[in-house]
Order: sequence, then structure tokens, then C-alpha cells
Amino acid sequence: MATTVGWLLDQRALDLRSCTGSLGLDRPIDCALTSELVDAADWLSGGELLLTTGMRLPDDRDGRRRYLASLAEAGVAAIGFGTGLGYDTVPDDLVDIGTDLGLPVLEVPLPVPFSAIARTLLDRVADDRYAQFTRAARSQPAMTRAVIAGGVPALAGELAAALDHTVVVIDRDGRVVCSRPRAADPVAMTHVRRALGPDHWRSRAASATGVTITDDHTITVQRISSGGAVVGHLAVIGDRPLGDLQRVLVGHASSLITLQHNGAGDVAAERAQLHADVLGFAIRGDTLPATAETMLLRAADDDGLVRVVVFEFRSSTVAADAVGQLASALEQRWRPVFCTRDGREVVVLLRGDDDTATAQSLAAGLRMRAGLGDPVALCDIAASTGQARQAARAAVDGEVVDLVTTRSVLAIDGVQDGLRGLHDIRLRPLLEVRAAGGADLVTTLRRYLEANGHWESAAAAIGVHRHTLRQRVSRIEGLLGIDLADARTRAELLLILLSGDRPPAGRESR
Repeated sequence: MATTVGWLLDQRALDLRSCTGSLGLDRPIDCALTSELVDAADWLSGGELLLTTGMRLPDDRDGRRRYLASLAEAGVAAIGFGTGLGYDTVPDDLVDIGTDLGLPVLEVPLPVPFSAIARTLLDRVADDRYAQFTRAARSQPAMTRAVIAGGVPALAGELAAALDHTVVVIDRDGRVVCSRPRAADPVAMTHVRRALGPDHWRSRAASATGVTITDDHTITVQRISSGGAVVGHLAVIGDRPLGDLQRVLVGHASSLITLQHNGAGDVAAERAQLHADVLGFAIRGDTLPATAETMLLRAADDDGLVRVVVFEFRSSTVAADAVGQLASALEQRWRPVFCTRDGREVVVLLRGDDDTATAQSLAAGLRMRAGLGDPVALCDIAASTGQARQAARAAVDGEVVDLVTTRSVLAIDGVQDGLRGLHDIRLRPLLEVRAAGGADLVTTLRRYLEANGHWESAAAAIGVHRHTLRQRVSRIEGLLGIDLADARTRAELLLILLSGDRPPAGRESR
């Protein structure tokens, strides 16, 4: 409900006329002031409708140009020139100069008091302010409901609608969590990232809010902190600065995001368990109710796609400890936590546009190997999980394999089927030892082959002394009737192991 020059001209009771045609009709007016001073610009801040009768208007054209130029430079919205006193009409040269400067000049006929114009504008500003308060009063509870029902992305959408701006939430790594109602303009995002700087998440001394004004955008960046640490930023991008009440809404949104990030302990634990159960249903390929799909959709990218990453650890104990770090890493990046553990395997649901760098960052400092499945719709999470498991088996320690970018021979279903058929036959003696409660010679063989026969590396990976490893390898050669010095034998066995070896859930390698 902007108050503009055009709106003022439309008020028939005032009987105003634009002497400069359609020039500047969209210019906003925030108040009306009366002044006959030639240096009135010194007391103006911009946005005013300056009302004058020209009582002290300079007689010469150069003086009048200086007068209007000073007003234009001060940001005056328009000039209302009262006729019928000193001047019967608005001087032609005043109109010409105003046109050259882009400054609207309005004629105010004698019967119209300046106070009537001022009162009309005051009433309009009051109505506008009331409307803003009303919208803010409605928006705040709507934003609260949104964050409860749909998390940070839903909150960003509600804030974007209330402000009529683009809202972008950025995590501590500088990655975009969500952008509503649409993807932010790339040029504007360049200014956002420049405003954040390389150490944005470390800085506590800088102001919590910053404003950047460019030729095309006004960008407001609100820092989000938790426990004294910067955990993200909220960027608002539009074509005009935010008003006072709009800034209040941004502050409210920031507070809600902080609360969402922290979460109450018991509530967060219950939510994590619920999310784990829902992900478990999806992994098994069970038919999901609509409510479960709505929950899972919070983890999807803007195209509604997700992908699964499977982290494989040395033991179920290590995997259980890793679940907490993975969940915390997701929360730090403003992601919903969908994470479940099965033995030494941890399955995590990511966005469809995430990559190996995302998975690596989540597991920073953890000893693991991992695989990423294809980006899929919610109904195909089970398929993505199977692909992620295949990719994890093809990975070496510390590596994340992405089937989208690394289409190895092990990702071919026909090859997988053939190798799995050989697994139990070729490795039966080792599997029988493990089933009888003996040493896990299958894992020993795999670690040895993955280390390319390097005794120290393989022993460290298994957690045994190298002499123990030598004894186990000799036993394996005897049980299988092979010579592991042969390269072809090593290659064949490694492919078979990568395709089919998954120790029973909860079983630790010894």
C-alpha cells in the first residue's frame, strides 16, 4: 500500500495537477512539509513532498536551477507549488528545470490548503502503518506454525511471502539450505557471499545484521548464533530496503531458526527416533503413509529428490558412536536428521543435489568408508540405499564412492549377480570358521587385499599385530588352497568380497 506521487494526484478532493506529466508518479512520499526557504534542502532527509508558494523563489533561471537541484539531490519526492498568491501559474522555467532533473512539480490551486494535503498524507501513512502491524501480527504466528510443521524451509517460505522478498538460509559452511520463494539471483548471491567473507562463521565482533545496496538489489544479512557461535545466516534479497516492521519479522524468524537449531533435548531425541523409524520403513521399501512422506520431503532438494549415503565402520560400537556425530553435523547444516544404524552400517538421507564432499564433511574425523546412491524420488529410497551399499563396498578406507560420478564395474547389476553367486561357494571355508565363532577370516582377507598386501596397513585396519595377520593369511591360503602372491587370485577374490561381504548386524570384526 505505497503512498506515491501518483496516489496523491488521484485524490480528487485535493484537485492537484502534475505540471511534469507522468514523470515520477511511482516515487514514494512519506510526509509533506511547507517551506519558503531557498536552502530548504539543508533540513530535508528525502521522501518529502515540499509545499511552497514561491515567495522567495530566485528571480533568475540559474538561481531557480540551483534551488531545484538542491532539492533533487536531497531526495525530495516532489514539489507542490501553490498558485493564486505570488504566482498565478507555475513558472514555465520551473517546470522545465524539474523535468530535466527528474523532479515532479505539482500545481496546488489556491482553494486547497497545504494542511489538507499534509493531513491526507498523514492519514494514509497511518493506515499504511496499521496495515503493516496487522500483517506482522498475522505473520509472526504463521511463521511459528510453519517452523513447527515444516522446519526452516517452511519458515523461509512464510517470511518471503510476508516481506515480498527472496529469503535464503545459509549454513555455517556457506551452503544454501533453502531459498524461497525461488532460487536467489546469482548476482545477488555473489554480494551475499562477499558480505559474509571467508571467515563469516568465526566472526563474533561484527554486527549481527548487515545491509548491502547495489544497483539492482538491497540485501540484508542477519547472523544466526547459538551458544556464542555463528551457526548460519539469513539473507533477505529485494529491490527496496526493509521497513521497521519488516526488520522485526526478520528478527523473529532468526529467533525461531535459533530455537529450531537448538531444540529441546527430549523433543529432539524423540524426533530423531521418529525420523529413524520412518527412514527404516523407506529403506525396506514399505508403503509409506502420507504423513511419513511429508516428513521425508523435508530432506529433499528443490526438485523433491533425495539420495542415500551408507557409512560403513569397523564395528557396531564405532558405528553407534558415529551416529551422534553424523546427526550433529546434519543439524549444524540446518538439515533434518534422518539417520539409522544397522550393525556397523549407518544410513543417512541427504538431499538429491548433495555430493561426496557433503558426505565427507559429515563424517570428518571418522574412520569409515561410504557410498552414495542415485538421487531418487521418495518412493525409490530403497533402491538408492541398495546402490549406496554397493558403492560403499567398492570404497577403500576414508573414501566416499558416488555411483553417479563413478560408475565402476561393481555397479553393473549383471556383474553383481555373478559375483554374489561365487561369494558363498568360493569363500565357504572362511564363512564356516566365522559361523563357528572363530576369527573373522573374511574381513582379514578383505583388509589384506585392500591394503595391496602391505602388512602394516592391513594389520592396523584390522586391529591386530602384523605377526597375527601373517598367521591368519597363511591359514586363509591353506583353507582356500590358493597362493595370495598371485595377482589374478588377489583380483578375483577382492571383486567377490566387494560384491557380497556384509558381516551380520552387530558382529564385530576380531
